[in-house]
Amino acid sequence: MAAVPWCAETRGMRTLALRCSALLAVLSVAAGLSDAGVAAAAERPPAAVVSIELSGTIDPATARWVETALAEAAEERRALVVLRVDTPGGLDSSMRDIVRAIGTSDVPVVAHVFPGGARAASAGLFVVLAADVAAMAPQTNIGSATPVSFGGGEPDEVLGRKIENDAVAYVRALAEVRNRNADLAERMVRDAVNVTAREAEARGLVDLVAGDEQGLLERLDGFQVSGPRARTLDTDGVRVERRDMPLQYEVQQLLVNPTVAYVLLLGGLLGIVLEIVSPGVGAAGLFGAVALVLGLYGTAQLPVTAAGIVLLVLAVGFIVGETQAASFGVLGIAGIAALVAGGLLLFDTDSDALAVSVPIAAASGALLGGFTLFAASKAMSARSAPPRSAAGDLVGSLATVRSALDPEGHVYAQGALWRARVAERGGGGPRVAAPAGSHVRVDAVEGLTLIVHPEPKELP
Repeated sequence: MAAVPWCAETRGMRTLALRCSALLAVLSVAAGLSDAGVAAAAERPPAAVVSIELSGTIDPATARWVETALAEAAEERRALVVLRVDTPGGLDSSMRDIVRAIGTSDVPVVAHVFPGGARAASAGLFVVLAADVAAMAPQTNIGSATPVSFGGGEPDEVLGRKIENDAVAYVRALAEVRNRNADLAERMVRDAVNVTAREAEARGLVDLVAGDEQGLLERLDGFQVSGPRARTLDTDGVRVERRDMPLQYEVQQLLVNPTVAYVLLLGGLLGIVLEIVSPGVGAAGLFGAVALVLGLYGTAQLPVTAAGIVLLVLAVGFIVGETQAASFGVLGIAGIAALVAGGLLLFDTDSDALAVSVPIAAASGALLGGFTLFAASKAMSARSAPPRSAAGDLVGSLATVRSALDPEGHVYAQGALWRARVAERGGGGPRVAAPAGSHVRVDAVEGLTLIVHPEPKELP
């Protein structure tokens, strides 16, 4: 075998050395990156828990807020979401939107009926049962989920059974998927049963009772979540970020309140009616337009009845008719009664938490209807009265001489400057001059000239 030249052997050894050096460098960098990653992980703050406010009625504004908050928590990769529930109930459609948002959330959701004195009534029961963990604070209660109808007509027994059975099936499905007491949940729908936090825990309707968020997180550490998102929760050392409902959702929640929507709708309609009956008022039409738009915004998001709409239209027609025809108040009284009845029957929310307040409906209907009727009748009376002559009203009034009357000059009468002439004296005697600053009394009006005579006594 031929001998390898010395130079070739040297080059091979150099190449091997370079390769070993490069490999060592790569390993050193990788080790450094690994150590940096461990250090960063050690310094990284603990995972955050988002605590979301869910208070007041469950309506479209509440549903949008919860959906937005859950989506943001998922984007921020939060470890857990806690819903602080305190609600008397609300719309079935909005409740189902919240339940769907909880069911599709990428972050586990804990429903906590909190603080003491809070409740999860009606639609709130469904929200609590939909959560991965159902918790309550002491001195809270849950239940009373029987659907209620405010349609105004005779109850349809078959339709009522359908609505109730649908709610029962829904609440049982939510309870059973996480091994909670479905029978008790059904009784809360059929018989409006309501229980305390301790009783709900003892009977297996909720998972635990915790007085505050810190105690809740301690109880949740190591908790085994059942259902579609089964997992073991790790809440040791987590930090809590509280998020209350922003102002924009609070305003929306106010506008979709049936009582507020009814008052705004009523004020808007009557303001526009007043502007039509008495053009030129301006403020009434402007207020009416703004109130009507706000009222329609709230009304559009609530289930309305045909009877309520017809009654409001009739009420406006009666009030307009009273201003045009002498009905001795019959049409006006009928219009006010229709306003009140229309408000009470306008919305059919299937919940006593979202209904028009009877005292407010009666008071606002009578007050706004009566005021509109009074103002419209006064405006119509003024328009139908015979015109009065402004110049004729000057006769007999006092005027102040601005430039001496000898016999003609100028006087200031009732806010305007007039040409004036001293009246001739009886018997054809000479006219008496009136110096500037003196006072004269108007005897007659000839075109744009006042006929005056000097007033013997100066004004005090």
